[in-house]
Amino acid sequence: MNLHEPISSGAGGGTVDVTAMNVVVALALLFAVGFFAAWALSPRLRAWIERPSLRFQRNARGYDELLTQQSRRGRGLR
Repeated sequence: MNLHEPISSGAGGGTVDVTAMNVVVALALLFAVGFFAAWALSPRLRAWIERPSLRFQRNARGYDELLTQQSRRGRGLR
């Protein structure tokens, strides 16, 4: 079977172009919709997924504050 040839849909009609790329794209879309639905419907899952991002933001804010404090000390400000 050649994956680049259209496959007949059976009695009465047309063809469906089924290639490996179409299958990969369809599966990717299916997984994306599934994960989005799970994310939207489950607050616990949403919190677990977003935890690393929130941790990074907290660490970046602390780093910025530390640099600001060091800069003020360097100029003789408190």
